[in-house]
Amino acid sequence: CIGILKNRALIEFKKGGLITITKEGKLFLERETLEEKFLKKLNVCAELDVSSLQPEEKFAVEELKKRKGLINVNIKKIRSVELTEYGRKLLEKGIPGKEVIDSVTPEILSTGSWKNKIFRKYDVRINVPKIFGGKRHFVNYVVDYIKRIWLDMGFREMKGPLLLPSFWNFDALFVPQDHPAREMQDTFYIKSPKKGKLPKKELVERIRKVHENGYTTGSKGWGYKWEAKKAELNILRTQTTAVSAMTLANLDLKELPMKFFAIGKNFRNEAPDWSHSFEFIQTEGIVIDENANLRHLIGYLKEFFGKMGYKKIRVKPSFFPFTEPSMEVEVYDPKRKEWMEIAGAGIFRPEVTKPLLGKEIPVLAWGIGVDRMMFNCYDIKDIRIIRKNDISFLREVKLWLT
Repeated sequence: CIGILKNRALIEFKKGGLITITKEGKLFLERETLEEKFLKKLNVCAELDVSSLQPEEKFAVEELKKRKGLINVNIKKIRSVELTEYGRKLLEKGIPGKEVIDSVTPEILSTGSWKNKIFRKYDVRINVPKIFGGKRHFVNYVVDYIKRIWLDMGFREMKGPLLLPSFWNFDALFVPQDHPAREMQDTFYIKSPKKGKLPKKELVERIRKVHENGYTTGSKGWGYKWEAKKAELNILRTQTTAVSAMTLANLDLKELPMKFFAIGKNFRNEAPDWSHSFEFIQTEGIVIDENANLRHLIGYLKEFFGKMGYKKIRVKPSFFPFTEPSMEVEVYDPKRKEWMEIAGAGIFRPEVTKPLLGKEIPVLAWGIGVDRMMFNCYDIKDIRIIRKNDISFLREVKLWLT
């Protein structure tokens, strides 16, 4: 009440917390307010149509609506129905003793009871409700299409767990144990089970040596004391390259040359926004061939991106702990008329291949962000829509056509 009276300049505050009535306040006591008049009128009529109110009464309604529990404002829908021209003619002439069929059923067709009957007319121009047929989630279409590309190019699919020891995600890929990417701000470490099981001792020993002194690769390694307890820590994988490391460690060299692909979820501790997510899909590829070179790698990437609708690609030098040479891959987006960074690639370093394979063999490798490609395919402007499961978006999203 104090707030209402002050807003109408009916009271004022003095020093020391005193409240006094103003001149306008005294005059106000001698007359009825608009709200009081309206409430008395409403009490007599029980209900009023807003469209019939005077301007000052409408003002009173708005003021009373601000104070809960004094009046109820209900919206009533009024529908008027009238006959169409056809309806009037039908009413005048009447239906000449024949039943009208609204819908055709199997029974009507099989018995022939539709004969000599009148069928109700339908206006084919009238608006009808949209029907949304059942379909798979659009992300599944993309994943299946990418799988089909690699399989058609002669690749085998490799799979691996989402939860694994840091050994496969980092150590086996020659990422030092003090690398910033291994800290909590980038990686999800698991409380239970906190530690995982390391592979056979011979492999672990080779990985330790390559980190500390380069093993027999001619490298100096990273020059620090490698700790098995850090490699045991369980994490959610941050890259599908971990699956490549596991595949190489279990490879039969008699079967070379070989090529593999993987596609799946990865996780990084990032704050979600329009272009970042803590969960993303990546497709990985490796080619193990003693005659493989950088030209072959670029050829594989051109073939893949061409099938994804990107006819132009370019590469530029970059750095990754597990490849040398390393490069970033960009594709040209014809819609936006700009180059878009979409993948990292290179040839695995000897510090990766020799401990895992037992000998130095060229291994072409790449990792491609699938989410980024979906931006353009589905005209998505916010990465969060991919996993939001917005039913209106899922209904309207186009099918993936191959």
